[in-house]
Amino acid sequence: MLFLSPYKKDIIVWRKEQKSMTNEEKILKILKNNNGIITTKEIKENNIANVYLTRLANKGDIERVKKGLYVSKASWGDEYFNLIYGINAIYSYETALYFLGLCESIPMSYNLTVPRGHKSSLNYNSKVILHFIKREYFEIGKIHIKSPQGQMITCYNAERTICDLLKDKKNQDIETLKYAIREYLKNKKARNLPKLMEYAKIFNVYETLNNYLEVLM
Repeated sequence: MLFLSPYKKDIIVWRKEQKSMTNEEKILKILKNNNGIITTKEIKENNIANVYLTRLANKGDIERVKKGLYVSKASWGDEYFNLIYGINAIYSYETALYFLGLCESIPMSYNLTVPRGHKSSLNYNSKVILHFIKREYFEIGKIHIKSPQGQMITCYNAERTICDLLKDKKNQDIETLKYAIREYLKNKKARNLPKLMEYAKIFNVYETLNNYLEVLM
């Protein structure tokens, strides 16, 4: 008698379910498992033709957000993921503070950093504050983090964000900056002071940072 491991049994059940499901049902299942979001790339990976996305959109079951990205009508989707999908942009400044738990309120605008010369739909979005930077500095401190809605997005780490705020201090709220540094210093397990000082030198805010650290540490 042939005995199957629980893992192999699960695979067999999954394959049977896949065979019995229509392409539209497969799409809806992917949406359910992916917080209401699906891309044409995922459709291709599952050997499903794009025409089935169009059919679901025409029936009102899903909605096209932008080229290659669809969301379930039953969910709000993920505003942070949707905004930068397919665009070379990184969440920064107050928006990054919000993701990192280093601010007291939800920002009203989306702060995004892009390479100089960047042009996309973001340039015309009134809710977006764009920060332009030389390409050689663009990816310093870039991390992948889950948005509040659960999708993976790009964001700057705490060290890079603090340095950005210090460099643009004239345009920033001082109390927001102090709060961010204070909360950063409190978390001894997560903070990385050597990295913070390294970034401070790169972005020419070393002395300014030291002044804050002398007061807040």
